[in-house]
Amino acid sequence: MPPHLEPRYFRLSKNTDTAEFPSCLESPYTFEAQTSKKQTLHCYDTFDWKAWNKKTAVVQKSGQLSCVNLETGEETSRCGFRRNPLHFLPCEITDASCRKTLERISRLRAFLRLCTVETRISAWKVLDDNRKTVAFLELTEMLPGNSVPGDPPAATVSLLPVRGYHQPVETLAERLGPDTGLGRSMRYRDMFAALLERSERQPGSYSSKTHVRLVPNDSIHRSARQLLLATLNVMRANEPWLSRNIDTEFLHDYRVAIRRTRSILAQLKGIFPPGEIERFKKEFRDLGKRTNDLRDQDVHLLEANRFRTLLPENLREPLEPFFSDLRYQHRIELKKFSRYLKTGPYRTMLEEWSAFLEADAPGENESTPNAQQKTATVAVETIRKAWKKVLRHGRDIGCEASDAELHALRLDCKKLRYLLEFFASIFPEKVLGPVVRQMKTLQDNLGVFVDLSVQQEYLHNHLKDAGDRQHAALPAASIGGLITALHHERETVRETFHDTFDRFDSPETEAHFQKLLNYHG
Repeated sequence: MPPHLEPRYFRLSKNTDTAEFPSCLESPYTFEAQTSKKQTLHCYDTFDWKAWNKKTAVVQKSGQLSCVNLETGEETSRCGFRRNPLHFLPCEITDASCRKTLERISRLRAFLRLCTVETRISAWKVLDDNRKTVAFLELTEMLPGNSVPGDPPAATVSLLPVRGYHQPVETLAERLGPDTGLGRSMRYRDMFAALLERSERQPGSYSSKTHVRLVPNDSIHRSARQLLLATLNVMRANEPWLSRNIDTEFLHDYRVAIRRTRSILAQLKGIFPPGEIERFKKEFRDLGKRTNDLRDQDVHLLEANRFRTLLPENLREPLEPFFSDLRYQHRIELKKFSRYLKTGPYRTMLEEWSAFLEADAPGENESTPNAQQKTATVAVETIRKAWKKVLRHGRDIGCEASDAELHALRLDCKKLRYLLEFFASIFPEKVLGPVVRQMKTLQDNLGVFVDLSVQQEYLHNHLKDAGDRQHAALPAASIGGLITALHHERETVRETFHDTFDRFDSPETEAHFQKLLNYHG
């Protein structure tokens, strides 16, 4: 849409009487009232604000689901959607175009209903002296459904241009600007954000990443505490959603926060009293183990459609009992873990962990010799050590590239990647970015290999258990065929490992790492 034809948006000041609108504009144009209407808006986004971050508003109104560009206010897709559920997944949308738009935002995350807003919309044609329509004007008064009665409604104005009539829009925009005290110009993005904030929703308020702004000269003890508190906050943010089983990513983010916690405790040595830390390391290791089966089941269910395509047509239907059993086991495992989250030992552990992180920094002593080292110094030392470990172990892997070697190297890469994430704020993006990108290709290769290994092992165990129960021939053949297909995929990935590692173990990658390690901010 040409810029001169894009809608213009304004927020009326609290002192502007909407009952006097639009006559209060005192413009040279005539306003012809159109039919007013009441409309209920239901605003959606994923828990981690993927739509907002991709400049899209997802709104259900009048039996339609709309995706709107937050920068321009232009509707990019729309489909019939008479429900207003608390949450939905993109795969539930029957309209192909709308479903693809939502899947581009996120295939895995559910869209949650963030707020419900009652609106009253009044519209006018803007007419010139010849009674020609030169623009359209809309006044929207919004009152979130959960607001306190009597709270004055927020009011916004949309000014819609008509092709060939540019000046009327400019004239009316001036009348709606700050010089008159009637209102101020805003983007559609600002209008949508104001609507969410009025419902006590802060766009972008959650991220699974540990976005902590570290100070290079701060002690590593202080920085580590900040990072660990951030990972604890991610755990707490996701915890209430786990039992609801809305999407798989609540558990995924919860598990990643546990792994990041364990990684900090394992790699940043000598900054906390070892006696206390050993206890918490064990607690978080055990907590992670409690979620392993749930995550494996999630991954297999997410892969269901792909698994079917790996089999010949006659073996796809017999695979369904496996997925049914998987869903049943998942429900049992989820109930068990949800009960654990409510237990005293779990609650006490988190409270004691939080208190430990909030406690005063220890003085220099034999048990915490590195606590007062500068964050930047420790960052460089630990990243260098982890990088060299990846190179050393990767170079030692023989031609056959055994399962154990690739599994171990993947863990080494994860530790390095976590360190790069932890200390990201003390390096500029132009220095850190190339290193992360070089890491990603290797991590992707190892990640696919390990995922395929886990899937094969899970299917082997299921087939063994099923055999003990005299499993039917066709379902067993389906699972056996799937194991074979996954094995071939895994061997293909294994064959590409050395080429992938060689690209990582290259002069180009070394130059990027040396630039990072020699950076002085």
